Parts: sequence; structure tokens; C-alpha cells
Amino acid sequence: MQEKRDDIKLWRDQGMHGGMEILRARCYEHSYPPHFHDEFVIAAFARGAQRTRICRQQGIAAAGTVMVIMPGEVHTGEAVERDEGWDYCAFYPSASLVNQIADTVIGGKGELNFGQEGMRHNPLLAQQMLQASAVMLQSPDAVEKECALFQVLNALLRQQGERTVKGELQSAMRADIRQAVDFLHSEYHQPLAVSEIAAAAGLSEFHFMRMFHKHTGLSVHQYLTQIRLTRAKHMLSLGRDAAQTANDVGFFDQSHFIKKFRAHFGITPGAFAAASLQ
Repeated sequence: MQEKRDDIKLWRDQGMHGGMEILRARCYEHSYPPHFHDEFVIAAFARGAQRTRICRQQGIAAAGTVMVIMPGEVHTGEAVERDEGWDYCAFYPSASLVNQIADTVIGGKGELNFGQEGMRHNPLLAQQMLQASAVMLQSPDAVEKECALFQVLNALLRQQGERTVKGELQSAMRADIRQAVDFLHSEYHQPLAVSEIAAAAGLSEFHFMRMFHKHTGLSVHQYLTQIRLTRAKHMLSLGRDAAQTANDVGFFDQSHFIKKFRAHFGITPGAFAAASLQ
């Protein structure tokens, strides 16, 4: 049933600022597990409704909603009603790109943020974003795609962006948990044990696991899987073989890799690679 009803297109456009990812999707059965992105998530909803949790705050994104998720914020997504599902698009621009545009659009100093509301009803901007995503999918013209993206980010920042000098939206991560995160980013491709990761943080195993979840919103395993999948997407977008990619990023075998990839992104590694290499 999922194969027939869900239609998820996720790809990386290598010509867009170092390889930006774009998504267009119609979802019914698929649900996104808790995960985060190193980039911004900027999404617009066209039909139906998605139930989402962003940093433990729940909400519903219906048609005409624009959603902004800051880099590193853990979030989920699923249909409010499976028979209805939801249609949406999403862009994943880097923090550096968004900040560069913000410097020209809103100026000021301090941390860039979009207020306390991660979702706002903004039908005009949502429609503009949906049209831009269609350009990204269909146009062979790099200039047209670049202009469509800039117009979307310019409008979003002008309407919703702001600078917060105190940077109140993001609290600093504990030094020991940061050490563990750095260790995971460095050693993700190796077989790892919780004891090794806890040792990198200088904490006992069970205390470490509790503190890690408290400060990241994910279990150690979820976080490690996220790192591995993120690295895998980059390799696949460059033409790396899926089986070799699975091995290089630390999955036990290709079938395990495919299962995790599909669970997180709704498509297979092969489909993502094919769309990204066009």
C-alpha cells in the first residue's frame, strides 16, 4: 500500500550552493521518526495535514502552512488522517546560505531565528514555495532555479526572520555531551559500543545515555544512525555504489542500510541517488 500511495521525491541538486536537498512529497502511510538536519528545513504544505513534533512541541501543519525548523532541532512527522495524508515541499538550505541572504534582507546582529512559532499560516508564501519546488524539479536552467530559491528565501526572511542578540532559542550543549557528539562524528564508520562513546564523554554508561537523550532529544543509537545516513546521502549523490556506501558509513549490510534509509526518507538509496545524479 505504501508503495502505491506515497510518492516521495528527495534529491540533492549539486549545482545549488554546494549540493542543496529538495523534497516534494505526497505522504499517507510514511511517518518520519525523530531526526534532525544540519541545515534549515523550510517546508510548505499544499493539501491534507501533517502532525509534527519539533523539540517536543506538537502541532499540525495544514494546507497553506509554512514551517521553519532550525538546524539541529529534532522533529517528527506523520499524517493526521492516513486516508487523507498530506502534500508538501521542503528545501534544506545551509545555515551559511540563509545567513548570507539575511544579512542583505534584514541586517542586524545576533542569532538568526524565526520567532517562537515553527509553523505559520501563510498561503501566499506557501504557494510561492510550492511553485519554486516545481521549478527545482523540472527546470534544466540553473539560473531559473537559483532565482526561484532566492525569491523564496528573500520573502521568508523579510516576513518572518529576525535577529536575537542573546540567542535565547538555543542553549549550549554540555561539554561532555559535545565531546560524545564529536566522537560520533569522527568514528561513525566504525563498530561502536555505548561504553566507548560514554568514555569519550567521561561518564558512566547509563548516566551518559540519560544525559545524551536529555540534551539531544535522541538516543545514542538514533543519533549515530542519523550521522551515518547523512554521510550516506552525500556519498550517493556523488555516484558512490550503494553497497559500498553502506559499508563505508558503518551499516552491518546493505539490507539494513536500505531499511533505515527508507524509514527516514521514504525512498530507497537507489532512488535518491538516481534523482540526485540527473
